[in-house]
Amino acid sequence: MTNWIDRHYKYIRPYRFLYGWAKDTATKMRSNARAAEWQKKGFHGAKLDICGGRNPFSPGEFLNVDVVDMPSVDLVFDITKQFPINTGVIAEIISVATLEHLRKPNVHHVLQEFFRVLAPGACLRVSTPDIEAIAKGVLAGEDVDVLNQQLFGKFKGDQTEDYDLHRWMYTADQMVKVLTEIGFSGARRIPMDIGMHDPKYTYLVSAVKPIKT
Repeated sequence: MTNWIDRHYKYIRPYRFLYGWAKDTATKMRSNARAAEWQKKGFHGAKLDICGGRNPFSPGEFLNVDVVDMPSVDLVFDITKQFPINTGVIAEIISVATLEHLRKPNVHHVLQEFFRVLAPGACLRVSTPDIEAIAKGVLAGEDVDVLNQQLFGKFKGDQTEDYDLHRWMYTADQMVKVLTEIGFSGARRIPMDIGMHDPKYTYLVSAVKPIKT
């Protein structure tokens, strides 16, 4: 099959966009179907991946939430506003490489919304760049391109340029403190083992919404 494609590639190439369109259309149909199914259930027991964008975490298990309506996005809404989800229904939330794209007041709002929509006993995991590790990297003379990407964000395309910039970062200890103040229990830094970003420059914090609040 590969040899056939190689031999005929010059004829196929002009129509590559059709493959991309068909793939994106099929992906979006699946995303819309997942969202509709969970909406009928009032999102009871749903898991949210916050702003997974082009690279969602565990698709099919988590609903991908984003403000930009990309093919792999299940729910489209602005997380800096009140989530269109009832209180106490979500089974789990993971937020990877998202909060650093928001200003401090918006970060606090989002963390409060996480607490509101999570069901009692449900788990939250939050990962952002580790500003302390980045600072140590600067002082140690590590790769400036890598450090700049961690500190300021990576350009991914014109469609999401405004959302790709980094605007605010808590240290891991500060994140634990803020989550505890909001009402979460057991907030702590855990090993960065989700395999999506460089563990040298990012941290992962977990916390639980208490069964009684």
